[in-house]
Amino acid sequence: MMGLLRSRRTMFVLVGLVVVGLVVSAGIGLFNAIGSAPVASPPPQGQQDGGQGGAPSQNPPPDVDVLGQAPSGLSYVSDPEADVYCEGTECVRLVMVMTEDGELTEDSRETVDTVVSHLLGRGWEEQEPQGAPEEQVFLSDGEHMLADTSAHDEPESPATLMLGDASGPQTP
Repeated sequence: MMGLLRSRRTMFVLVGLVVVGLVVSAGIGLFNAIGSAPVASPPPQGQQDGGQGGAPSQNPPPDVDVLGQAPSGLSYVSDPEADVYCEGTECVRLVMVMTEDGELTEDSRETVDTVVSHLLGRGWEEQEPQGAPEEQVFLSDGEHMLADTSAHDEPESPATLMLGDASGPQTP
């Protein structure tokens, strides 16, 4: 028996059987995988989500009007399509604070402070989310959340606020 295992012919036969077994096994697995591949359905017509991958139902972000009238000398600017960002079912809107003439303000930090004090006077409350940096400002009116997302250290940076729903994602 040991002599048979030591022969070259027996080794070639065993290696051949193993290779044939592996090829047959891989072929069967490949055909099974192809036969059970999921079929991708096209996205529903009329629903545009900006390439975010077909989320079930996205809650639209709050409109800029929820901030009310801007402080004197300033205006709120937000593009309805370009300034909306969605992740999952939550969407937020970026709002730039500019002068009434549509120009950038000189100091973004001072501009944000002006808007914050204006909104605090209109019933908004300052929030301190857990884990958020202390220098970042968060406001809420109960329904909406506003956060300062400006890059104050950059000289030509606009005063930018992020506006979203204060409630978490809704479960169906």
